[in-house]
Amino acid sequence: MSASSRRIEPSRRILGVHHEILSEKPALCVERALLVTRFFRDEADATEPMVVQKARALSAILRGKAVRIHPRELLVGSFTSHRVGGGLYPELHGVVVLEDLFALDRRSVNPFVVSDGDRWSLLTVVLPFWVTRVMALRGRRLPEALAFAARQLRPTFHVINESGGISHFVPDYEGLLGLGTEGYRRRIAERLAALPEDAPAVPLLVAMRIVCDALDAFAGGYLAEAERLLRAEADPERRSELESIVRACARVPRLPPRTLQEALQSLLFAQIALNLESLDNSVSPGRLDQILWPFYDGDRDRAFELVCSFALKLCEIVPVFSRRITRFHGGMFNGQVVVVGGQDERGEDATNELTFLFLEAMDRLRTRQPNYHARLHSKSPAAYRSRISAALAAGSVSPAVYNDEVIVPMLVARGIEPDDARDYATVGCVEPVAPGRSFLSTDAALCNLPLCLELALDEGRRFGARRRTGAATPPAEELRSVQDLLDAFRLQLEHALGVLFDDLAWVERANARWHPTPLTSMLVDGCMSSGLDATVGGARYNGSGIQGVGAVEVGDCLSAVEAVVFRDKRATMAEVVRACRRNFASDQTLRARLRSAPKYGNDDPRADGFVAEVMALFVRSLAGRCNARGGSYAAGFYSVTSHQAFGEMVGALPSGRGAGEPFSSGLSPASGMDTKGPTAALRSYAGLPLASAHNGVNFNLELAPWTGPAQAGEEWLRALIDGAFAAGAMQLQVNVLDPRVLLEARDNPGRFPGLLVRVSGYSAYFNDLSPAMKQEIIDRMVGLDAAVGCRPSC
Repeated sequence: MSASSRRIEPSRRILGVHHEILSEKPALCVERALLVTRFFRDEADATEPMVVQKARALSAILRGKAVRIHPRELLVGSFTSHRVGGGLYPELHGVVVLEDLFALDRRSVNPFVVSDGDRWSLLTVVLPFWVTRVMALRGRRLPEALAFAARQLRPTFHVINESGGISHFVPDYEGLLGLGTEGYRRRIAERLAALPEDAPAVPLLVAMRIVCDALDAFAGGYLAEAERLLRAEADPERRSELESIVRACARVPRLPPRTLQEALQSLLFAQIALNLESLDNSVSPGRLDQILWPFYDGDRDRAFELVCSFALKLCEIVPVFSRRITRFHGGMFNGQVVVVGGQDERGEDATNELTFLFLEAMDRLRTRQPNYHARLHSKSPAAYRSRISAALAAGSVSPAVYNDEVIVPMLVARGIEPDDARDYATVGCVEPVAPGRSFLSTDAALCNLPLCLELALDEGRRFGARRRTGAATPPAEELRSVQDLLDAFRLQLEHALGVLFDDLAWVERANARWHPTPLTSMLVDGCMSSGLDATVGGARYNGSGIQGVGAVEVGDCLSAVEAVVFRDKRATMAEVVRACRRNFASDQTLRARLRSAPKYGNDDPRADGFVAEVMALFVRSLAGRCNARGGSYAAGFYSVTSHQAFGEMVGALPSGRGAGEPFSSGLSPASGMDTKGPTAALRSYAGLPLASAHNGVNFNLELAPWTGPAQAGEEWLRALIDGAFAAGAMQLQVNVLDPRVLLEARDNPGRFPGLLVRVSGYSAYFNDLSPAMKQEIIDRMVGLDAAVGCRPSC
């Protein structure tokens, strides 16, 4: 039986570990916070370059972490001191998290188990040292720092994610497997031998050598523990497993692996260390079916169990955010993307047997992590396409699918070499990068676009406010065309982006000065040769991604204003603004007219064109600017959960949306506005200027379960995806969910602990979302008819 058609049952071991992880309540881990605090408080030499201090700090963390091997494990290593846990990064954003310290285990959304002893340690050891050294206060005068902190504690116009660290990259794991730390040490020694002692590159190279030693010591701790367990183990089967763990830990990551188990073990040690070095978010393993292919034959019989083991290890870490930030990044999402399929550097299909094993593990386990992405192109095999559509039609919600025919030329246009572009992987939610060669800070910031429209409607003021917080723009009576309103929106956007860029540039400089990342830099091509840390600009490809949240909402507002005010003359601009100020109280007739006006998602070129114009305006507003690392800013149109959080802050708008209601996710149509079915919605989406969104987009395709023969549903969904990609769609994520199940899960969460949903470029357990986000997803699904008999016409 071929790998493409083979269905594999997970072993009892995998099912047992899967149950343990899903049953475990996430716990707050203070281990990293205490280790990094004690190092900088008691051991750090302030005369050493910061990059060397950071290397020694990571070494202290990796050498000081408790070592535990769980029963039945084949791959070993722990992100935190708990089976499922989240760590704190006090030098970045961790102090802000402590505002929830006494409510963390009682809060209704994303609670964490935390002991009284750990609370005391954080309050008496961690907080006193870092409260004046946190990233938000570094390098600015106190009034400026406090103003920035206030903007981020109550974000309205924008969120600067980079103030919590950068991460968001795909490491050069192919290089790690090919060289091992021993190979990197040789390269470092060669570079040092060629440089004078006072060369600017020397501190980074010394720091890289320190982290190589630290990685080996980390593996050594697990080697010693595996040997201890082996001496005490009586069961022959477990003894054999422990012997294989001993062999792996004795070899990797110091030397290149020989088997799939050793390769995955090496990657796991590095994945853990990278998550401990900087922000534990969106360190994405990348194209594992390609990277691991040379080692597949060495463990072919155990490959599925090993792939499942690796996937489950990635489920053991969850991010810890404060209640405020959780609203923008809900669902305990860690952003570890595994990419399968796609092309090789010559443009030929790269699908292999491991591709199907990863898809099988994805479908069988259905976990929050990894975030699986599948690349498609014109030469993708039919069996591969069918396996993807079968998983999605059966309700898997993964993988999200990506169109090489759009993304590869888009990356080339961004300045990435064609061979590197064809090798692209994705980061975090949806962001395409050249793996192992890029440091693009793909989620640097989020920008609230509809708030800029609210300001444009009321002369730079928020509805009900007396103080002007935006640019001075004309009153409603002087907005005599949609172009006038669009011009006012542009001015407000430029004003808002001015503040955003000022805040972000300061954070970029602070990261370079105070938070260099030598292990990250070692695993990003260009840093060793240039002698520059990744945070300074050492990577081959540099940049930053800024997300425009709510572009569809702004476009729908412009379409409604054109139809109701300027075409049909059913209201004046002043009347629309007054109705919005009052949240349509006693203006329901006008609201109904605005809601029934043409909207994006119905294959209406004029309505879709307004969304396209908003996107183009945002892209132009970022063009020509450089970040502190010398890279360009790239526009993205995905929202995580900020479309709900930002929506809470914006008043009623001319689309007919009420005050405080969420925007649509990414470039998906607004809930209930795509009335002509999925084919029309996909045509609208595919017609947008997606190739200009260099930082990626998300589009949610919501479908009710197929009620006819399963094969017919799979074929219909495959044809729908193929048609959308042929028309120019960049990315799709599919939710095939029964609205009745979502309603039941909302009201009785205990009955559905493992229910997964697609949010905005990632999957989350429904129970981990806020009540508002749950309702937003329900609103997307309610009203859908089962797709019986439907056929795409695109």
